[in-house]
Amino acid sequence: MNMNRNEMMALSKEQLVEIVLALGEQVKNLATRVVELEGQLNTNSGNSGKPPSGDGPGAPATKTGRERSGKSPGGQRGHEGKGLVLSREPDETVEHRALVCEKCGATLVGCECECARTSNVIDIEVLVRIVRHRQMGTVCPECGHVNMGEMPLEANHSMVYGSGLRSFVVLLSNYACVGMKKISELLGDVFGVPISGGTIANMNAGFAERSARLLGEVKARALAAAVLNLDETSMSVNGANHWLHTTSSPELTYMTPHRKRGKEGTDASGVLPLYTGVAVHDFWAAYFGYDQSVHAVCCAHLLRELRWVTENTAQTWAAAMATLLIKMKLAKEDCIAQGLTSLPEHLVEGFSKQYAEILALGETEAPRNEAARKQSKPRNLLERFIAYHGEITRFASNFAVPFSNNLAERDIRNAKVKDKVSGAFRSDSGIDAFARISSVVSTAKKQGLSVFDTLMGVFSGSLLSLFNPDTLATE
Repeated sequence: MNMNRNEMMALSKEQLVEIVLALGEQVKNLATRVVELEGQLNTNSGNSGKPPSGDGPGAPATKTGRERSGKSPGGQRGHEGKGLVLSREPDETVEHRALVCEKCGATLVGCECECARTSNVIDIEVLVRIVRHRQMGTVCPECGHVNMGEMPLEANHSMVYGSGLRSFVVLLSNYACVGMKKISELLGDVFGVPISGGTIANMNAGFAERSARLLGEVKARALAAAVLNLDETSMSVNGANHWLHTTSSPELTYMTPHRKRGKEGTDASGVLPLYTGVAVHDFWAAYFGYDQSVHAVCCAHLLRELRWVTENTAQTWAAAMATLLIKMKLAKEDCIAQGLTSLPEHLVEGFSKQYAEILALGETEAPRNEAARKQSKPRNLLERFIAYHGEITRFASNFAVPFSNNLAERDIRNAKVKDKVSGAFRSDSGIDAFARISSVVSTAKKQGLSVFDTLMGVFSGSLLSLFNPDTLATE
């Protein structure tokens, strides 16, 4: 408004009132915008769904929901320590005897002695074995037929890599997330067996192909699970953005890649479209499209968003809601410790009443602005608590449902290491092989199996089940 004093003095009272009201509305809008911008500046991984990698330098330390115990770090007095223990008898025992008395110089050869101290040195020995398989032909003396000896499955060419070496390469490439060039250098330096990047890719593809039976079993178990945790993360494939979809439970992990993040990508996994159990996830809208599933949302995500409201506004409902969620979590844990399978009725009624009271407080502190096209961040969060009361508190009404979605997030974390540290994938087949291998490795770990032995079993064809590993292929 470009008016000088004389021009404003000439205006009527009604015109001045209109100007003041317009300016007041403008100030209100600008103040709201300032709050929004300050909130963006104060947004970090501790009070939102923003990943820690996006915080940048100078970001505040991540806050934990745990209270200080007042104890010093490390093992406490009376704690039973655990050190290195021998898993088997030593391969070799060496006795070190004194030959000359260190005091008088007399010879000690032939004198009796006893063990004063024992030290077990655990070390590794790198051994490369080359086995030459010769298929022998024997002529039958009766009919003259030439009978050929049976060769091992892996001995199908004149020069091949054994299952042990292939398993080690797959482990380095997908589990340890070492880049292909470094794997080649490592194998050359340590074993004297340098392998090209193309050969490493072929080994990964070969393992992925051989694991089809195991993955079918993992998928079937996922469909039958009472509770599944869901998550997805972006992965770079030849410069394009792809998504790795993860389905997890305490006993299994099933990963599938796709170019799409939403329903199309989730449908392609073949799990959620048929799943009728409890699906635990964040508020990604695509998941709520599966009506045949019962939904539960991650409260750890909600606690971070509630913290944002507390840190960036004067509203008190958010802190009250965060406290209530923690109280419900602790009450559930206490009930489980007592052997109960559900919350007592008086706790259910009390928590429900507190939840309603906090929502009412939120309505007064963050009322809906019907005139605004876009609601404020605190209001949007409040409406989520209003609309998804059952999904948010399902962890308390069903003890099989976890408080957070951390299981799926942990399972998918190695994929981000692969993407950021080892480099992007060059093809769809590369990320597909990674997803298959990661599914097998993660499931094997949850089943308490040796990762390396599992990889060996897949390559040799002897492992037919991750859940019943004693089921071996017959010769």
